[in-house]
Amino acid sequence: MAPARRITPLIAAALVAIGVFTAGCATSTGPRATGPALPSAAVPTTLAPMPRPAIGEIPVVDSTDDKTMPVDAYLFTTEQRGQVDTARGTLVAQCMKRFGLTYTLQPESGGAPRTQATHRYNVADPSNGYRPAEPAPARPSPTPMPPDMVNVLTGARPGSSPSSATYHGIPIPKGGCLGEADARLTAQGGSIGDSPLATSINFDLYRQSMTDDRLTTVFRKWSDCMRTKGFSYPTPNDAGNDPRWKTGGATPSPQEVAAATADSTCRQQTNVIGTWFTVESAYETEAIQAHQQELAKVRQGIAAVVKSADVVNSGGTL
Repeated sequence: MAPARRITPLIAAALVAIGVFTAGCATSTGPRATGPALPSAAVPTTLAPMPRPAIGEIPVVDSTDDKTMPVDAYLFTTEQRGQVDTARGTLVAQCMKRFGLTYTLQPESGGAPRTQATHRYNVADPSNGYRPAEPAPARPSPTPMPPDMVNVLTGARPGSSPSSATYHGIPIPKGGCLGEADARLTAQGGSIGDSPLATSINFDLYRQSMTDDRLTTVFRKWSDCMRTKGFSYPTPNDAGNDPRWKTGGATPSPQEVAAATADSTCRQQTNVIGTWFTVESAYETEAIQAHQQELAKVRQGIAAVVKSADVVNSGGTL
């Protein structure tokens, strides 16, 4: 299953208020959508398959947690996401106050700094089965908001009456206070979420790498290793996505722990991690070279948004 894209608390509260519920799932390894939620207009499109790249000698690697993927240079870092989240919260609160409303944003970003390579190819903690190494902190359920407040936060929905464009006689900005905050933060360029191109490189080439013959060869060796330990899976992702691990609550079963432990051992014995990191990195590098001009603008955009967020977070105005 493809990793789920997160919904920010701002949007989540509005969705609860208007009766919309979203859910998703993520693989035990692989790229994670950890950046600011993408606006609907920025949903990534499928990247064209890249030619099979040359890779040279494959190093033996037990973990990539201290490494970065080539695409990391074109995605918001953990720290940058936190800066943008904080600034958005400030701007939204200021906007809502103009309407006599109080709204406090719970920070969306948090936890230890990580890159896209963190736990991308390894079992994070075999003793915890295939559960995340860093569980998401529990968040209180968003309080449902009245429709008028939803309009102020997110903007009048299509088909709404003309009166929905104002609140107590005050015009609601396009996209509501959330839209106003994002517009101010991106006035000098960039976007709030990771770019569609960088997101596609991150996700699509992860999937394409799994079809590369150099990696499928290693997967077969890994699968043979797993069979000697009593488990039958074609690929590491099949082990992590075994439906049996999706039930039973937060505590992994002894069988899940045994599978994850065998999986981790076989990945190391067959150099799955080193091979996968090398192969996928080569695909990403090839894609980056093919899209140099667009990605240069992406980096400029990230810098512009972070600079605007710093102004807000230091008490300045945009």
